[in-house]
Amino acid sequence: MKRSISCILATTLILSLVAVASVWALPGGTWQSGIKVQNLSSSETATITVFLYDSGGNTKYTLSQTTGGSLLQASPNGSVEVYLPNYTNVADGQYSAAVSSNTPIGVVATHTDYSYGLADSYNGMEGATEVYVPYVYHDHNNWSTEIFVQNTSDSTTAHVYATMSMGSTKKTSQLTLSPHGSGSFDTSQSAYDDLGWFIGSATITSTEDVPLAVMVNEVRVAGAGDADGNVLVSFRGLTADDAGNRVVLPSLYKEFSGSSGTWRSGIKIQNISDSDATVDVTFHADPDSPTGSWTGSRTDLSIPANGSEELYLRNPVLNGGASIPDMFKGYAVIESTGGQVVATVIHTNYDAASGKGVAAGYFGIASGSNELSIPSLYRWPSGAGTWVSGIKIQNVGTSTASVTVNFKTDPDSPNASWTGARSGISLDQNEAIELYLSNPILDGGGYLPDPPWKGSAAVSCGSSCEIAATVIHTNYGRHVANMYMAIAK
Repeated sequence: MKRSISCILATTLILSLVAVASVWALPGGTWQSGIKVQNLSSSETATITVFLYDSGGNTKYTLSQTTGGSLLQASPNGSVEVYLPNYTNVADGQYSAAVSSNTPIGVVATHTDYSYGLADSYNGMEGATEVYVPYVYHDHNNWSTEIFVQNTSDSTTAHVYATMSMGSTKKTSQLTLSPHGSGSFDTSQSAYDDLGWFIGSATITSTEDVPLAVMVNEVRVAGAGDADGNVLVSFRGLTADDAGNRVVLPSLYKEFSGSSGTWRSGIKIQNISDSDATVDVTFHADPDSPTGSWTGSRTDLSIPANGSEELYLRNPVLNGGASIPDMFKGYAVIESTGGQVVATVIHTNYDAASGKGVAAGYFGIASGSNELSIPSLYRWPSGAGTWVSGIKIQNVGTSTASVTVNFKTDPDSPNASWTGARSGISLDQNEAIELYLSNPILDGGGYLPDPPWKGSAAVSCGSSCEIAATVIHTNYGRHVANMYMAIAK
């Protein structure tokens, strides 16, 4: 089966002096993108092609080889990186992409603007006719939102509509996209000033019902250059497949402080149904949380049809106006009656690394899998810091899960033949564990290879269990952090 996954991304050459501010609504500086592709087959080699399109839908480049000239391939369960600045034939500019393979694949895209202290990762997606964006900002503490939309049709022009809502405030904007074309809805533009102070949600559709791929940049720009408080959070759009009456969130923080600053989380829950939803959220501390064993709830949260609600964990969000304890590190389960919901999480750490902020985010999932793909992992020096990854795994099934994580090195990484494993991780129902790659997390107390190392992982738990996972990369020396969801195989 041939599978194609879309991404929206930008590239400039590493040494180029050309900024892409003229084509990105994001701040100036040098934007660069990489695509990490993992082969989800455990038996067949993946042969991969990346198609890059301009905003009009014209195919500008077809990448089927590595920069060394060999075929772009990933071994069973292995991964390969397409770092666009290394492709000298690809001109500076903004592109959307479709990634195609002869095997099922998982795709994560990353874009960086180190000169402004901005970076994040997001999951690629297959197109859908209705796409949801739980977090949309305007005029809120320097936050704004840009929603990128790609028409995945080969032949049909799409008239695309973004309906943004917060309570009684609603606004609909329109784009016309050629086949494979892309465009954006950018709330930092004056056309959205009528939203006023706004933390709402959006639904993206087209009158032709063509499949659309959506990615979202949540941007906080407090000043020029690598200013205090500049952060970026990116998500893919959510679809009906991500919605449910039960959604799990593996990674949450409340005033979680350490040498790298203070992490705190916000949850945005969007009701995608035409009926009102009553939502309960149950929070659980990790086994190694400084709070110790702790559970708290917010029940009877009313979210109107097609509306949304934010729970900012720094505020009193529990029943009776109670607060989650400081130094909380944990996870949550959302349960809804009356309507299905989707959810996203934003983590912020504004005082990380000498006062330069970092942020990252991910989306909740309605069901887990017994096998997960983690395409992108790092212990990799970069500039003034090192990219280091952490994996958060949550048991979302109804019985105890025994989890195994198999690590594999990328072919262009030193020690490319290295593999390692962590097995026998026992997780009770809803329980979560974090594996931080700088720690001795392998069987027998072993470590992953010292930097520079990059690779991927396959996570499994047997045939009758369900797990979910998030991945976070931090590079405090460059004042950035990235995050994405593990992919169900």
